[in-house]
Amino acid sequence: MKKIAFIVQRYGVEVNGGAEYYCRIMAERLAKTYEVDVLTSCALEYVTWANWYQPETVMINDVRVHRFATEYERQVKQSSRIEHKLKKWSRPEEWEGFGWLKMWARALVGKTVRRYSRLWPKYQGPYTPDLIDYLKKNHQQYDAMIFITYLYYPTIAGLNVAPKKSIFIPTAHDEPPIYLPLFRPLFKKPRAILFLTPAEKTFVNRQFQNDAIYNDVVGVGIEPATVVSDKSVAELLGTAADYVLYIGRIDVAKGCDALFEMFMRYKQANPSSLKLVLVGQSFMPIPEHPDFIAAGFVDEPTKASLLAGAKALIMPSPYESLSMVTLESFAVGIPVIANADCAVLRDHIEGSQAGYSYQNYDQFEQAINQVLTQDTTAMADNARSYVQQYYTWSAVLAKFDKAVNYVANGR
Repeated sequence: MKKIAFIVQRYGVEVNGGAEYYCRIMAERLAKTYEVDVLTSCALEYVTWANWYQPETVMINDVRVHRFATEYERQVKQSSRIEHKLKKWSRPEEWEGFGWLKMWARALVGKTVRRYSRLWPKYQGPYTPDLIDYLKKNHQQYDAMIFITYLYYPTIAGLNVAPKKSIFIPTAHDEPPIYLPLFRPLFKKPRAILFLTPAEKTFVNRQFQNDAIYNDVVGVGIEPATVVSDKSVAELLGTAADYVLYIGRIDVAKGCDALFEMFMRYKQANPSSLKLVLVGQSFMPIPEHPDFIAAGFVDEPTKASLLAGAKALIMPSPYESLSMVTLESFAVGIPVIANADCAVLRDHIEGSQAGYSYQNYDQFEQAINQVLTQDTTAMADNARSYVQQYYTWSAVLAKFDKAVNYVANGR
């Protein structure tokens, strides 16, 4: 049996995050055919990376999890300052002179960018040098090491340890940090890259010209939930009113501020009992409004019940690399109303014909009215068919096995 390691910034059944949840379901599924380790921090949340779990080795659903303490919490001011300097110093046209001054400036720029590129991941976090030391001492025992998410220290530092046996799942999308110069070499280091969607592959290959590296679009397996809450939706929410649903981190970065504004505007223009139900951990204030229901972080059966009873799922995020909750919604035949500025969400909507995308309030209003007033039976059938065609576990695991064998066999 081959032995593999996942390296990810956070891990645990209590962790609320797309890439982290993806890592957990992949690790648990692959534990049936591989010996699986997970190397991660002791953090529960990403805002501070504060140690919450103990630095120890535990078993979670047949997966061995090695937790390493963060040496210090996220250094927001230092990270922002270094990011600003990186953006400035990586524009050589602002520093080049004439003749020897031009040569001197280029050398100075390169040295400065390299120094700042070493500092930024440490301040961005989670800064876990013990995890990297463990990798350096133990990487020989793994046939493949899988790094999930490009943005954080464990991946940025970890990919340097044994790149020839590394698989990179970047979960990348078009956002400001990915243009920092430190990521140009990072995306060319691994032996193999696995993408979650065709849109992610297109973006990464265009940005880093790394399509010569072994790569595949692996996606994720999606199955409808088999266990739901023993309570009715009306009991869970305290109302029998119709509702649209948001599931995920409640954060400005996820477009929730715009969602709140548009939904309040919608309710003012279209008085009704319709509610907006919010499922997930909140990292921003939720407006006091009679039609907002903040359910918080819920267990999987409760989440399944709320999803199955929704008129639609709303995805306002401008940045997604897969959006598992969109696919989970499709799997149970629930239409999705998504931000058209996100290429991945737009591709899901267009490919499935199982929802609506919006770029402004008028389109948002029209989409909600359509899911409330029109027959969505055909849309539900389209949604289920889309998942069955592209997101089955058999297809996902076959692609994953192929990548692991490619890395493990060194060819």
